[in-house]
Amino acid sequence: MLAKRNSLTIGLFWILLVAVGVFWYIKDTRGLEKALQEEKKYKEILAQSQDEVKRLTQVETIHKEMEAKWKTAPKIIISADEPSFTLSYINWIMSANNLGIDFDFVLNQKKNIGDYTKFTYTLTGEGPYTDVYKLIWQLTFQPILYQINFINLRLGDQEAGTLKFNMGLDGYTVESESATAVDLNQFRPSQTYGFRLVNNVFDPLVRPRPVFVERPRPEQPKLPPKKPGEIDVEKATLKVVTSNSIFISEGKSGLVALKVGDPVYLGRLVSINQQRNEAEFLITKFGNSQRIVLTIDLSQ
Repeated sequence: MLAKRNSLTIGLFWILLVAVGVFWYIKDTRGLEKALQEEKKYKEILAQSQDEVKRLTQVETIHKEMEAKWKTAPKIIISADEPSFTLSYINWIMSANNLGIDFDFVLNQKKNIGDYTKFTYTLTGEGPYTDVYKLIWQLTFQPILYQINFINLRLGDQEAGTLKFNMGLDGYTVESESATAVDLNQFRPSQTYGFRLVNNVFDPLVRPRPVFVERPRPEQPKLPPKKPGEIDVEKATLKVVTSNSIFISEGKSGLVALKVGDPVYLGRLVSINQQRNEAEFLITKFGNSQRIVLTIDLSQ
């Protein structure tokens, strides 16, 4: 009796162990499947991120190249009335490059330094990313000396795809008697001064993949089948016209007599003109009605 009880206890113990093992196996299997799915997801994100790293590296390289060119580029200081010249100059850049930017222009400070005067401005505005980029490019690489002290960028209207900016700008002028002055009448800025566009840095780093949904093509409407004995007037030939009836044939079907009002394929006979040897039919296809006139071919 004791041995039987021990066997039963051991059996229950093994059943319990097996149940626990099955439970943990199922749990670990589900966790493994979830982990594999997350691994696939992060691999895709990593691949896209690596592409963005390459793009940002290219942007950084271009920035270093342009900064080196700017430091070695010849710059001139205009002898002109400020701040009216700077405002008109920015408006010229807008017009010459078709920039759709709304901006406010504020003079913050005027400071005499040696034989030239420094003017500090603030530009606040909003426009498409490409247009803001072009404005910054023109102010930086045109021969007239301007220095951008800071610029703050943030996304504007998402539907319109605009960018809001706040820019600190230094401009310079000298007296006309100065040896370093350049007469405004002798200066003609370049409208297309070496512009080089880069990708929009505000674009999302990871873009969702497009999902293509295959939609069933709508079936083309079909004409109803012909009933036995019906004449297709578009393929028929008018043979005889009398005062109140006609005789018509289609292919090798033989002559068929019709009176006004008799049905034909998709329509009916509506009128007979014996003097002109004509018969007029009204047929309807896909909801559109049209009149077909058959005439006896006297040349045959």
